[in-house]
This record gives sequence, structure tokens and C-alpha cells, in this order.
Amino acid sequence: MIRALAIVSLGVGASASCADDGGPRLDRVDPTAARAGATVTLYGRRLCGGDCATAAGKVQLGLSLPTVLAPVVSYADEVAQISVPVAAPIGPTEIVVIVNERSSNALDFEVLP
Repeated sequence: MIRALAIVSLGVGASASCADDGGPRLDRVDPTAARAGATVTLYGRRLCGGDCATAAGKVQLGLSLPTVLAPVVSYADEVAQISVPVAAPIGPTEIVVIVNERSSNALDFEVLP
């Protein structure tokens, strides 16, 4: 089974660390599995670093090339919505939010056929 990593980046830079260092924290993803084109909602804390007016986001699926990017549809400090890209690899993955070089914990997610 191949697992990809979906990284939701809501700020400048990225880090592989998942420690709770005052950075973003994911509580849940809804739904936990979705098809390409679906909107997925992430719930947590500090999802845009407290300054949602200037945060910019992206979603990266995969750890090595080719990676697939998906947009952040909307975000606030406790809720963000992402769109599953059409080119997303089907199968299990993980979602991590990155804000200002701080990583959240990872949550399991699955891209459905």
C-alpha cells in the first residue's frame, strides 16, 4: 500500500516537524475519505496563524515528484476547506497543515476512486 502526504500550506515556508510548538493543530477532517473534486473540511486551531487576511494556501499530495497541488477553498483560524484535486493519487494519505514554517499533527485521509 502506497501512502502519500497531503500538506496544506497556509503561510510562508514549510517544516517537516509535527511537534505542538504553538503552530497549527488539526482536530479532525470531514469527510475522512472523498473523491477528486470534493470539498473537504479541516477543523483545528491556528490554521492560518492568527492572520487569515494575509495567509495563502495550497495542498500538496505526495512526498516526491510528481506531486499534485490542490487549492484551499476557504480558511479561518479554526476551519479550512480544501478541494481534492482530480490528479490526486487514489488511496490512503495523510493531511498536515503548515503555517509559517510550523507543521500540525497528521490526520489520515483517503482519496476514493
